[in-house]
Amino acid sequence: MEVVFIPVKYKKPLSNEFMEKIAEVSCEKVGLFTTIQYIDQLNQLEEFLKKKGKKVFIGEPTYRAVKKGQVLGCDVTSPLSISKNVDCYIYLGSGYFHSIALSLELDKPIFQANPFTGVVNKVNEKEVERYKKLRKETIAKAKKANVYGILVCTKQGQYFPQIAKEVKKKLEAKGKKAYIFMFETLSPESLLDFQDIEAWVNTACPRIAIDDIERFDRPIVNPGDL
Repeated sequence: MEVVFIPVKYKKPLSNEFMEKIAEVSCEKVGLFTTIQYIDQLNQLEEFLKKKGKKVFIGEPTYRAVKKGQVLGCDVTSPLSISKNVDCYIYLGSGYFHSIALSLELDKPIFQANPFTGVVNKVNEKEVERYKKLRKETIAKAKKANVYGILVCTKQGQYFPQIAKEVKKKLEAKGKKAYIFMFETLSPESLLDFQDIEAWVNTACPRIAIDDIERFDRPIVNPGDL
């Protein structure tokens, strides 16, 4: 079946009042990133912050995102590419996943600027530390496993059978047992019957092993963690 992906853009320009709030962020070297919905407003914000005396950087993605400054659930390479140039980041968008996903990769302040609510705030460091601690504990538990289940999603854009095969090969080279599980929509409850599996490796959307990590009764990690 052929699938056409159509990005839905946010059409409303950012208000001066909202951008003034963003400009109050204390750091001078600022990195900007966003999702495809707000990619057009990113340039507007860049020009405004430059006029306020900020040094603004927008990175180029090197994995699956296609636009400058764009992030995906599985790709934060755009902001990572400018990490040496900036003192802090501003995420233009709603929701905390992308900000937390970036914070797990580096240790720099990240501010959330929500165009819908007009609220600008710093990502909660305690929440980030909680995720980091939970992730570290999960990886430590997964490391002790001898039997792994490798999760492969059949949805377009999340289907990575080759990664699953590589993971299986590497685990077996270490003397572990590994089995591949195919699914379309995953719920942690659907895995409860497979009690022989001691740890899961997720090759689908990485959010499963971050946002939903506490819903699984056994450790679940992404291939990079493995």
